[in-house]
Amino acid sequence: MGRDVAVDINTPTGKLRIPKIMDFDSKPQLTTNKITPLNGITDELQIPTGWNGTITAKRMDGTLDDFWAQWEDNYFNGIDQQRGTITETITESDGTVSVYRYEGVSYHLTDAGKKSGDKEVDQVLSWTANRRKKVG
Repeated sequence: MGRDVAVDINTPTGKLRIPKIMDFDSKPQLTTNKITPLNGITDELQIPTGWNGTITAKRMDGTLDDFWAQWEDNYFNGIDQQRGTITETITESDGTVSVYRYEGVSYHLTDAGKKSGDKEVDQVLSWTANRRKKVG
């Protein structure tokens, strides 16, 4: 269940504390290559090429807007964008805890949110990572 998952987002400038994370999505990336040897039985090589995903949040304050404004300032001032990490902690149904760390994470604010009268604003932070490791 979603309530059994916690996500910590670490940027090059420290923890990004998003007040209301509504969902966290992660997907492995693969490059595949089909090969057919002389015996005629086709096989497929799978090569991991990282992870990507999204974090959807309710806009409670300027956290994501400010983060992205700083990212843009850094870009236009010629400052290299360092990568971060995401730590995902899952309480399994048997009570054990699994911890995964996404490394080499790049962030991209893909949706700053639609603002309209008397409605909540959802924002989406997309990300890519070099790899995911089990750390606990």
